[in-house]
Amino acid sequence: MNITNEDIIINNTKQNILTLCSDRDNPVLLMVHGGPGSPDRPLVCKYNRELANYFTIVCWDQRCSGLSYSKKNKCEPLTIELMISDLKELVISLIGKYKQDKIYIAGHSWGAHLGLRFAEKYPQYVQYYIGTGQGISSIADEIDKYNFVKIQAENSNDWKALRKLECFGVPNGMLYQHDTENARKYVSKLVHKYGGYIHPKSSLSMKSYLFLYLRYYGINTIKVLKGIHYSVSQLSSIAEQDNAILAIKSLDVPILLIFGEMDYICPASTAKRWFDNLSAPKKEFVVIPGAAHMVNFEKADEWNNKIMKNCI
Repeated sequence: MNITNEDIIINNTKQNILTLCSDRDNPVLLMVHGGPGSPDRPLVCKYNRELANYFTIVCWDQRCSGLSYSKKNKCEPLTIELMISDLKELVISLIGKYKQDKIYIAGHSWGAHLGLRFAEKYPQYVQYYIGTGQGISSIADEIDKYNFVKIQAENSNDWKALRKLECFGVPNGMLYQHDTENARKYVSKLVHKYGGYIHPKSSLSMKSYLFLYLRYYGINTIKVLKGIHYSVSQLSSIAEQDNAILAIKSLDVPILLIFGEMDYICPASTAKRWFDNLSAPKKEFVVIPGAAHMVNFEKADEWNNKIMKNCI
């Protein structure tokens, strides 16, 4: 297997891609990472490497993320439109390089937001869209998150958490009755605590996650952390207020959505309600037990097999 790491120019900005290729004639699968600003190539190389037998896998460190981070490109504010424009330029470049008509796109979390919006806007470039931890609506997600942590707190007799939740009150959309900013931070903290990000019984842990980052990026881990901080500060609030996904009623490309059963960063229940009303040439909704938001790495064999079974 040939593994390459290269800088390319996208929209006049140097950005980095990693490619895993066993056969240049294989279809291209572009991984669009989450965050914003959290590159996933160390995890892809460890957990999703099997797919490189069937696809040419491309891991892209997005603008201001990972090895694409630079103080020089901080002068231009990040927007969703700019990131989608970068994605378009990269896709066109890959189509030309590998002499293919279209490519496969797999987006995770924030990357799924970019990927789905791209697939809806530029179907002529997309062979198949695969979304994991697909966020649909921050408003609906917040209510599902609150209900999840309240039930978990009740089941574990976590009276401290229940008292705090009672003080904040039940959310109306993204607004809580008291102290919305701290309420949302606290609910998010409980989502992680109760396994809505990484399943409690998963072999993946935050410790192993960070170890892979350090082993892959080495001294550049500092650059990665700076990229995460900057990207979150620029894009998180914009993404939370963006309802473009909710407005998508039809796609002109096949779509596969894969969720961990315990995902409460982007709850599957919200996505399923949207998905059921979506029109597409082919669509499949998969929920994998024993996993949460990081299902593509927590249950990698099942995730990989779903893609091979449904998309090839």
